[in-house]
Amino acid sequence: MYENNYNYVEVPGEGKDKKKDNKVGRTVAMLLAVAIVGGASGFGGAYLQNSIASDDQPAASASSDNAQQTSDSTESPAVTSSSSSSDTSGNVVNTLLNTSPSDGTLTTKQIVEKVSPSVVGVHSSFTTSSGTSTGTGTGIILSDDGYIITNAHVVQTEVSEYVSNNNNSGRYGSNPFSGGGDIFDYFFGGSGIGGSYQKKLKQADTVKIVLSTDEDTEYDAEIVGADENSDLAVLKINAEDLDLIPAEFGDSNQLTMGDKAVAIGYPLGLGLSTSEGIVSGLNRTLNVELSSGGSASMTLIQTDAAINPGNSGGPLINGNGQVIGITSSKLVDSSVEGLGFAIPISDAMPLISDLMNKGYVTNTTPQIGITGSDINSAIMRYYNLPVDKGVMVVSVSEGSGAEAAGISAGDVIVAADGKDITSMDELTAAKKGKAIGDTMVLTLARADGNVDVTLTLTGEDDQKPEAEVSSN
Repeated sequence: MYENNYNYVEVPGEGKDKKKDNKVGRTVAMLLAVAIVGGASGFGGAYLQNSIASDDQPAASASSDNAQQTSDSTESPAVTSSSSSSDTSGNVVNTLLNTSPSDGTLTTKQIVEKVSPSVVGVHSSFTTSSGTSTGTGTGIILSDDGYIITNAHVVQTEVSEYVSNNNNSGRYGSNPFSGGGDIFDYFFGGSGIGGSYQKKLKQADTVKIVLSTDEDTEYDAEIVGADENSDLAVLKINAEDLDLIPAEFGDSNQLTMGDKAVAIGYPLGLGLSTSEGIVSGLNRTLNVELSSGGSASMTLIQTDAAINPGNSGGPLINGNGQVIGITSSKLVDSSVEGLGFAIPISDAMPLISDLMNKGYVTNTTPQIGITGSDINSAIMRYYNLPVDKGVMVVSVSEGSGAEAAGISAGDVIVAADGKDITSMDELTAAKKGKAIGDTMVLTLARADGNVDVTLTLTGEDDQKPEAEVSSN
């Protein structure tokens, strides 16, 4: 017999015994080859080895790894053994590839397929004194009639506006320009006692929505409501003739550290993208600087799923494909890596309901009813103020406790309940522990001396919430 690497060729005239020996040898060699290749994946390898064995060599002796069979069995033991081995290997592969999770959760691919149709791109345009600017973010479809959730900072921007303090004679000392007016009034012919540049929030002039299922078409969106303190906003598009798919929402109160977390959104203008991670921490408290001044305390979900500019307003999703958080790139520090945050959906839903029904968030925080600006020695000299520390009242809200107490724009608040006040943050902190309807005593510095006034803190039952803080 001649042998090569691919097959066997018999030469006529060789003896029968030698043929039997060679056939046994070929059987062993073939079994080794089959084992190396992988057993020919079960049945094929077993069929091949049984077809080679001679009539006087029992199939049961073909492999010492075969399970023991009874003498009257008609099934090839090699087939049974190989099939079982293949199934076991398949389960191992499925586990490694996470294609058949044993706990019933979805794979990342399944999560993306489920949630992506409920994710939209948000494009905002702002017109300011310095020109036109744009912003991009992500949104989550809340209902099939066109309501969409996103972050407030996606549809709001910070602008600086000059605020004139008119009709405040007697509040400041004398100023050398225009008989008491400030330098701006002196040069531009205005009247009044002064003013300053204040940071204010401006809503987008136009908002466009792009569906992830149709990225070639833009839809006009209305800003139903936006709340800077919670960084939440609700938009509305005309859903007529649109087959919108609302997201499924979960319970963020049921999260535990280590749970799967998937983020979907439009980061950096690259198109719809996804990132995967875990819930790294719960109940993280951050003080977030507000565009209008001051700060707000937020309790958040921490995740290591990548969150970048453009992800803002998008979903953070659990292993069941449910939205459990609203991501915000505003809460990401460029100096750190793998540290992202999301607003817990269970905390956000009551606020979202307020935004949908009222256009603003129900105010449960007691308010004085002013906007104010921190002062320093430079401002004191410029306006010839009697003090160089405190909060200068810029405006007073109509119907507020401040208005009822006789506080006017131009007053300088220097103390609250007997404690010195040097900034808006300190004034806000002075209200801690107080409720709507409680009173507090403010000390005001005026040109003719200090005066104490008692005011009643107001809230939702008295007025629509307004920004209470602003700064230079």
